[in-house]
Formats: sequence, structure tokens, C-alpha cells
Amino acid sequence: MGTDVDIEASGLLDGLEGRARRDRAVLVAWLIEQGFDIEHVRGSVGAPLLLPANRVLGDDGEYVSAQQVCESTGIDLDLLQRLQGAVGLPRTDDPNAAVLLRADAEAAAHAKLFIDVGVDPDETVALMRALMEGLGQAAAMMRLAAFKILMRPGASEIELAQASEELVRKTEPRLGPMIEDLLRLRLRQSLEVEAVNAAERAAGALPGARQVSVAFADVAGFTRLGETVPAEELHRLASRLMDLAYTLAVVPVRFIKAIGDEVMLVSTDPGPLLHTVLDLEAAARANGLPRLRIGVASGAAVTRGGDWFGRPVNVASRVTSAARPGSVLVAESTHDLVGSVAGLTWTTAGSRRLKGLRDEIKLFRLAR
Repeated sequence: MGTDVDIEASGLLDGLEGRARRDRAVLVAWLIEQGFDIEHVRGSVGAPLLLPANRVLGDDGEYVSAQQVCESTGIDLDLLQRLQGAVGLPRTDDPNAAVLLRADAEAAAHAKLFIDVGVDPDETVALMRALMEGLGQAAAMMRLAAFKILMRPGASEIELAQASEELVRKTEPRLGPMIEDLLRLRLRQSLEVEAVNAAERAAGALPGARQVSVAFADVAGFTRLGETVPAEELHRLASRLMDLAYTLAVVPVRFIKAIGDEVMLVSTDPGPLLHTVLDLEAAARANGLPRLRIGVASGAAVTRGGDWFGRPVNVASRVTSAARPGSVLVAESTHDLVGSVAGLTWTTAGSRRLKGLRDEIKLFRLAR
């Protein structure tokens, strides 16, 4: 489409006045010069300045149907649609409708490599969902970091569009190798922690339930803080807690996930986990975070999709809710495993019936 498009009559300036209207008109004219169709601009959901950067990231305006992807990859249509849902793509009722961005459809279809090596389809879908959750957090942080670089007082829309495109062009070629290297690192660490033991090798069975110790830590009074502290500050507190937990978690202790203001750690050896949570509580105080509540429990659990499930997970979560601000509360299951560990002291906290648990749990307060 040529540059003789009547931008004023296109509807793309509706609702804008003054400088905002002039900036948008200049941006639209430049986008058309760059080869963007007017309908592509119109469909950019209020953010046309990101079109050039998104084009570098795969949004080239080329669409395919689910059926085309199936024919080119050999993947089953039902499985493809499940995989698309796992990575956040909308389901299409008509498999012959070319409504899937080619790059996105191919990204979902890459999961076929797991099917090809014998991974169960249900596990493949769960794996892709877990992968996207982790990448989603990374992408959100990358976005914030990028906008901090790009946002300048008084910058026009076309300046932001050009700057964002240039930034993406510089970084995009190196993102793939970086993610590949980090994934290999994480796979090696995971395989080392989840090494198949002798009994499992003899039985020829997959690793199942195993003895682990689980810890949760959350910010005391986080809900009440939401009534007086701006949302941005709450996000900063939660992010800082996650950063501290991730930094302090050294093998065999593993950082599992963050949920709002709560972080979860798991270890096959309870001793290092107890030292880690004490370090985390101290680091939180040193960094000006509100006091933490920390709970620990041990027992048999299973891992699926990078997460852990089982009684010790439930008990540790409930123990955390019962902990006082600034304290580490440990279930008897962990206390009995650890015994006497240098540098740790125990105080009996009595037995309690915690919400959702059938039996009373004997508890201990941990300190250095």
C-alpha cells in the first residue's frame, strides 16, 4: 500500500488531540513507508509503535491454518490444539482458517520433538505449559528492562518505535543461544538432583516419590500492606524476595517457584535447607523487607513439570501460615531427620491442628 493513504480518514487518529494526534499521524505514515498494511496497523490493539519490534520477533503478518501446520509437521490436530492452548494461543474452531501467526504456530509444533522421543502427550502438554510459565516471567522482566532504556521524557511515538525496533534487532539474534545455554545448565542441575537411585534402576521404573524437605516463605501481613502500599511497591517487595531466595538456593537446595509474596524451596537434604531459610530471613531484614514467615516440613513427594506435590508440600504451607512474623517454624518430620546440626538451636512450639490437616503436627522454632 502506498503512502497516499488518507490517514485522517483512516480512523487511526480517532480520540486523539493535539500533540498525541500529530505524533500518531507521523508514526502511521512512517509505518506505511516501512511496508505495514493499514489493516495491520489498525489491528495493532492500540500499540502501533511496537509493530516494527514485533516484526523482528516473528510477527511478519503471515498466517497459516492449524491444518497446514499438521500437514507440514505430521502432528495430530487435537494434540496441536492442546499444545497451542498450553503456550497461550487461542483455539480455532475451523482448522482450515488461516488465523494463526506462522511463527507462533510453528513454535507450538516444535513440541513434537518430545512426542518423537516417546514422551507421553499429556506430559508434553504439561511440559510446554511449565516452559511458557517460566518464559513468561522472563519476558515480563525483559519488557520492563527494555522500557526503562527506551522511555525518555518528551519522546514521540515514532522515536519510541524506531528505538524499540533497533533494540530488538540488536538483542534478538542472541536471545536464542542465551536461552539454550541456560536451559542446558538447568537440565544438568535437574538431572543431578533427580538422579535415578539404585532401587529405581533395578526396577526399571521412572523416578517417583522421594524424600524431600520443603520450605515456604512469605511476607507477613502482605495482604494488609496492599491497603496502604502502592501496587508497584508490592511488586518490588515480592520480586526482591524472589531474587533473594533464588540467589541463596544452592544445590541441593532448589528454588521451585514464587507465588505472589511466597517462595518455595525444596531440598533432598534438610540440613542445607534449614540454613538457607535462616539466611533468607536474615537477608530479608538486611534488605529492608517486611518480616518473613517461614515453614518447613519433610516427607515423600513427587515432582511434575518442575513443581512438587505431596504431604510435605501441604504441611509446609500450613506451617508457614502458623509461623510468627520473623520466625522459622519446622514440622517434627524435619526436626527428627536433622537431629543435631552445628549452628542450629530448637525450641519446642507445641502441637497444633493446622487447617486442612487431619493429625496434629508437632512444631519447633528454629534459630541460630
